[in-house]
Amino acid sequence: MSGERPVIVCAGMCNTKGNEIRFLAEKVRGFGGDPLILDLSLGASVDFADIPVREVLAAVGVEQASTVFTAPRSEAIETVGAAGAAMAQRLVEEGRLDGIISWAGSVGTTTVTRVMRALPFGVPKIMLTDMASADVSMWLGNKDIFIASPTAEQGINAVTYRIVSNACAAVVAMAKVPNEAPDVKPLAAVTSYGTTTPTQLHITRFFESKGWDCGTFHAVGVGATMEDLIRSGVITAVVDMTPGELTNNMYDSFYGIPKTWDGERMTAASDVGIPQVVAPGGLDQAAYNGMAQFAPEYLEDFRTGKRRGPHGSDKPYVHNEGVTIMVPTLDEIVELSAYMAERLNRTTGPTCFIIPMRGWSAYDQSEEIATRDRGWAEGNGDGPVWEPDEKYPRWSRRATLMWKELHERLDPEKVDLIAIDHHILDEEFSELAETIVWDMINGDWRIGKYEDVGDKVLDFEDYDL
Repeated sequence: MSGERPVIVCAGMCNTKGNEIRFLAEKVRGFGGDPLILDLSLGASVDFADIPVREVLAAVGVEQASTVFTAPRSEAIETVGAAGAAMAQRLVEEGRLDGIISWAGSVGTTTVTRVMRALPFGVPKIMLTDMASADVSMWLGNKDIFIASPTAEQGINAVTYRIVSNACAAVVAMAKVPNEAPDVKPLAAVTSYGTTTPTQLHITRFFESKGWDCGTFHAVGVGATMEDLIRSGVITAVVDMTPGELTNNMYDSFYGIPKTWDGERMTAASDVGIPQVVAPGGLDQAAYNGMAQFAPEYLEDFRTGKRRGPHGSDKPYVHNEGVTIMVPTLDEIVELSAYMAERLNRTTGPTCFIIPMRGWSAYDQSEEIATRDRGWAEGNGDGPVWEPDEKYPRWSRRATLMWKELHERLDPEKVDLIAIDHHILDEEFSELAETIVWDMINGDWRIGKYEDVGDKVLDFEDYDL
């Protein structure tokens, strides 16, 4: 915070929501903040904004606001949103933005949240919108935006007065929170599903035993946040053992990377050059929509046998009411392998890819090794997505295919490819991943160093894949 009174940007379309934006400013001032009205109007200028729309547009080189006012609505939203984002970033750099709040309908929400998503994590962001009862993922993206319903798009009345006042009090209070964390430690990241959680917990405990903090990123879109934090320098090592968004995005699942995120999954660690250990955890499945929203063409895939249902069923496995399990085809495993190889081959830092040959999640294990502690209780047969290799039946068919594909595609001078005769939930996998990432952190890692680690590591040349 730049002073005793935090600067709170009150942003919105002042030509249509002028009374509402000025009410935000009035309440922010009353609760101890200094309001700064940022005009993001699409149709006309106003004379009361602290930062008029013409100044906002100038941030991206638009000299005449009238060209935006007469443009098609979608173009105007894009231009003003981009300009507002540039202006907000400038205000942060100048110490003139400690928090931001807005009140809008659908168009205003689209425009203002574009601005909010451009701000750093931790900067308070409150969006009051009557669209809050809808799917807000397009506006939230992967940022820490608080979205609430004011009950109405506009108008100060007995209902909205209290709700909006509460939000103004909240954003001022948030902005007064000191921007510091006690006992700051180096931060590692690990990605996880519920079906890979035991391994995530093992790796988290390992980092904590070494004096590090470890952030867990649930592979239902939050991997985008992890990528941004890596690029910002907050995360300095990653065990990306569950890149599940890659399959989720393949099927346009509700649980994929937010469409409004402008990054690319599995690129930040390679570009920045931090230590990264990658595994295909969760790529045996996709966290797909609930049965009520299951796409008919995918249901047809199960009926025709293109995708395997659990235990010979012609229906997908239901994880819970909101999530069913989509099963990738072998062709899609080839696509995923190509995607990962292309991105990992551009790495500028120590990189290792570990393939657990006996399965990639609790749902991807044979009856032979399944237990309740491993997420699939004894006596229930194979896990619902388990597909054994015909030649090497203790291994997953997906694993043998990915091993072959990555062996051909990964650059052996940049990425160490390791296959192990274990499941991703086995302690042997966790321990190997921990050994490798710690060697990377300490500068002791090299490609090929782990070829003789007990009976864990397999030699590609010994198998006819």
